[in-house]
Amino acid sequence: MSSSASAPDTGTPAPDVSESSPASEPADQEPTEETVTEDSPTPDEAETFGGGDSTSGDDGLTTGSQSLNCGSLPGSGTFTDPLRLGVIHGSVTAQGCLPLTPGKPFNVRYFSFTLPTAPGANAHAGASFTINQDGIGPVYPAVIMPGGWILKHSLGSGYWTGTEPFFTGRYQEISDLNPGTYILSTEKLDTAINSLTTPHYDVVVDAGS
Repeated sequence: MSSSASAPDTGTPAPDVSESSPASEPADQEPTEETVTEDSPTPDEAETFGGGDSTSGDDGLTTGSQSLNCGSLPGSGTFTDPLRLGVIHGSVTAQGCLPLTPGKPFNVRYFSFTLPTAPGANAHAGASFTINQDGIGPVYPAVIMPGGWILKHSLGSGYWTGTEPFFTGRYQEISDLNPGTYILSTEKLDTAINSLTTPHYDVVVDAGS
């Protein structure tokens, strides 16, 4: 998956990807490995949010792409009360999430999603954005268990779309996850060069089906 974006005026500093990501609330429970080695928790009752193009498969589940309004998602965006994307049967995009600004609690925002079945080979989750002069800080995603275990670190894994310094997104591969409920954190690096606001961004979770 790749995308491109029109390059803004020159002079925009390239994102510094060598720095560590800001500490998140569950950091003290961080595992030593990022690979999923145990079954995910059984998902609680979760709603499937409608919208967008979708079709009903042979199993009766909703498939296809769905678009949601990020500002209308239930939840507050904290780790204990994440914005809820619902059950992911195909691809879900939460559009128009507000920029992440310097300092806590605004440099990280949490989303939850549930995979009802094993994801496909191309499954991914992350953030889509367009770097511009008013928002030069990229958005870094991480995948976390509801109990706090970090499975996919925002800098330790993941990949970019677009061309440096005008990246258009950063994503985590989630094809190795078990069915269950997960937390997707979206972070802004808390460093001197990336202390400015991120652009507005979309959150994308694709089950790869």
